[in-house]
Amino acid sequence: MRISHISVSDKITLLVYGCNFKCKYCFFKPRDCTNLTTKSLYDILSKIKKECNLSEILIAGGEPTLQDDLPKLTKLLNRNFHSILSTNGSYLLETIDKLRVKEVHVNLKAFDNKKHRLLTSQSNKRVLEAIEYLGENKRDLNFKVEISTVLIPGIIGLSEIEKIAKFLGRWDLPYHIIAHVPTRLNAPRPSKDIIDAAKNISQKYLSNVSTSLESRRHRKGKKILIQKSLIIKV
Repeated sequence: MRISHISVSDKITLLVYGCNFKCKYCFFKPRDCTNLTTKSLYDILSKIKKECNLSEILIAGGEPTLQDDLPKLTKLLNRNFHSILSTNGSYLLETIDKLRVKEVHVNLKAFDNKKHRLLTSQSNKRVLEAIEYLGENKRDLNFKVEISTVLIPGIIGLSEIEKIAKFLGRWDLPYHIIAHVPTRLNAPRPSKDIIDAAKNISQKYLSNVSTSLESRRHRKGKKILIQKSLIIKV
């Protein structure tokens, strides 16, 4: 598996290298890529788990589903970890039946395909198909599902959030609204009032809506670089 680095905070976060999207607001800063076997990586993660007393692991990136050995890794982790997959959804259907995770979080950048292309350079067709599959089969899945969207004033605003919520409302999937943090994209951070309004609009269609005001999912932590199966703490 191609690894960028690992971050440790209230959970272990495994950041894989490489993505098929070019998101204009992406905050991921990959380190040098390291190739590890799934067994070597599992051993490293198990050591971190023991040292830090953490059993929850978020597999993110980058785009984890581009890694051919992701299913094999999740099978190993399923023994002793609560694994969460964070994905853009574009290749989820190719791997979904092979994964052994407790949760799958799909980030839907936009419901409008033109806006999705503007933000990512890619169509959202495959992402919407993946979400439809999750919705249609949610009672038969052996993992929890959550869909998220980054609220970006002037680009992904209240009208776009409502379109997404209405789409997700067909299956009443859990929805998480994330406040945009200004980095590379020239757009402001949404105010609390706008975030609250987005939540209220979404609740017209969905029973489970949360925002980043209530729970911060990606906490800054200590980075751990991996080089040739050695742990180098930063």
